[in-house]
Amino acid sequence: METSDYKDVFLTESREYLSTLNNALVELEKNPDHSESINEIFRAAHSLKGMSATMGYEPMARLTHQMESVLEPIRSGEKKLTARLMDALFACLDQLERWVEELSTEEVISDNALDQTLKMLASAIDLSFSERHSDISPRSLENSENISFSDSEIEVLLQAKMKGFYIWQITVEIDLSSQFKEVRSFMVLREVNEIGEIIKSDPAPELIEKGNFQSQFKIVVLTDQTDESLRLILLKISEIKSVEIQACKIEPTPILGLKPLVDSLEKNPTSTDYVSRTGVESEEKSFSLPTVRVHTTKLDKLMALVQELVISKIRFEQVVTSNQIKDLVDPLSQLNHITDELQDEIMKVRLMPVKQIFDRFPRMVRDLAKSLGKDVDLEMDGVDVELDRTVIEEMGEPLVHLLRNAVDHGIEIPSEREQEGKEAYGTIRLEARRERSFVVISVADDGRGVDPEVVKVKAITKGLISKDEAQRLSDEDAVKLIALPGFSTVDLASEVSGRGVGVDVAKTKVESIGGTLKIQSRKGQGTTFMLRFPLTLAIIKALLIKSTEEVFAVPVAGIIETLDITIADKKYVQQQEVLLLRGEVIPIYYLTELLEMPESLSSVQKSVETVLIAEVGDSRVGMIVDEVLGQQEVAIKSLDKVLKGIRGFSGATVLGTGKIALILDVPSLIEDLKEKRYQINHFEHKDGTYVAQS
Repeated sequence: METSDYKDVFLTESREYLSTLNNALVELEKNPDHSESINEIFRAAHSLKGMSATMGYEPMARLTHQMESVLEPIRSGEKKLTARLMDALFACLDQLERWVEELSTEEVISDNALDQTLKMLASAIDLSFSERHSDISPRSLENSENISFSDSEIEVLLQAKMKGFYIWQITVEIDLSSQFKEVRSFMVLREVNEIGEIIKSDPAPELIEKGNFQSQFKIVVLTDQTDESLRLILLKISEIKSVEIQACKIEPTPILGLKPLVDSLEKNPTSTDYVSRTGVESEEKSFSLPTVRVHTTKLDKLMALVQELVISKIRFEQVVTSNQIKDLVDPLSQLNHITDELQDEIMKVRLMPVKQIFDRFPRMVRDLAKSLGKDVDLEMDGVDVELDRTVIEEMGEPLVHLLRNAVDHGIEIPSEREQEGKEAYGTIRLEARRERSFVVISVADDGRGVDPEVVKVKAITKGLISKDEAQRLSDEDAVKLIALPGFSTVDLASEVSGRGVGVDVAKTKVESIGGTLKIQSRKGQGTTFMLRFPLTLAIIKALLIKSTEEVFAVPVAGIIETLDITIADKKYVQQQEVLLLRGEVIPIYYLTELLEMPESLSSVQKSVETVLIAEVGDSRVGMIVDEVLGQQEVAIKSLDKVLKGIRGFSGATVLGTGKIALILDVPSLIEDLKEKRYQINHFEHKDGTYVAQS
């Protein structure tokens, strides 16, 4: 079998199993009596070990085997988990993850770290645990004829046997009169390790080295040496009374994971599709093929073709309409129906549950809280909510920043929480939910919250606002200042945070993909960050607008309504043009000013103006345009490297006429204009620096 053919499959499944192991261990640490968590750990570790053995990645198979052995007495209730053992198990997972990443670029993995990791795991087990439970079997095998093996161990041995290795069970008896039993047993282990690999022993290797056995001990060895060669080597050691060697008899047993797939593909070598994991329910049932894995590049290519199809359909539609070709009206309607259905199906295929991202965070929060001396419980809800794959990939970074911010700045240390009358452990809640064509993800903590007065003082100190403006700021608006670049309420930066980039980076990233970030906080009660993401970044419904003869597209999801206003409808509040709409004061801006474009003659002479009411963050704004051309689906195209860094544009699209239209990012346009006006009105330049005017 050529295992390299299944390497991508192995890497994909391994990452899934490692994610499962991380989350299950985090849950087990919080609730040591949760039997389902430890059962889930065993299922994942068992499958990962079998897959690793099948693929020939022996270091991974050995390490997962040892993890299973360590956890076996915990599952049986004979041993309790300790903090040291949990840290060791997490370190083992870290090493497994490093090997998986190494395999993504290399053909083989280095076993240099294996011995060190195994020693670290062994050191986490106290002596009483080692005496009662060797890493091989929970009972003494000294008086038994053969050492028994678990199903997963049999799978490892079978793979070794297929590669031509001998599997010997060696029984060594040391002379009872020997005064150096520990030395002789150590020499035996050393000699065997030089010519093979010890798989199991009775008692455990560390007990054999200490001489903690009567006169005999047993070891199972993988080697390319014959039994006679082994016997001659071991009998050269002084005070060895006898050496008995026999071949281990092992019977294959089915395992979950990659093995059924390999067997199936070997029976049907023409099949190139990958089948998702499935168990073998009975000997009579054939291996089922319920799903197919497809590489993401193929999905991206398929989505690109659908985008081109949508563009061509719009152009065809425009030709039919402008030329009034009646014979093509019905075929065009059918084409629209088929295209829409195809588009919907492709979009569904690209959807992924947010669980793909959420599953990374329990371990991250656990490690960070532990390093800061805090107790933090991460609760997750809405993990099955689905988003487009491209959005899923983009949302990971802002969530990491906000969760780290919540653990470091939000949650207090246990003693401080108890003084405030709270539980010693803090809670961070990560939740996802659908809202129309958006997904809202909230990160909420029950920590100290943000003190608006402290924020105002810091903002004044940094020259971000004047004292007069600070007095006029509401507590809600003051809290929003923490999202400004470089703003931090912490005087001393740490490795985790304090440099004033976390919330700013999160906000910038969210807005770059057409989302928004809202902040709510109450001093002493906690802080909530609400991120609003579009469902997809591929094909959207957009409003086509015109300004100074240029056509732009605005995502419909961010537009609340459009209306016509007259000069009499506009008012001024603190030098800002506003519109009073159903009792709400809405600031209005001209698109020409937002884009720094010259005003058209037609817009200057207009007595009635068209306003788009858009949602920006947690408020509404009006944007005056020359004309609204209509609504249509547009395929989003990324900007090239030259234009990608320009704020105010989230992409481009091809219109039915074949012309290019830029897609506006309204929130960033409004924010940039506000910043520009603020610099003009409140700062003066002195010796190359900006100084706030009080």
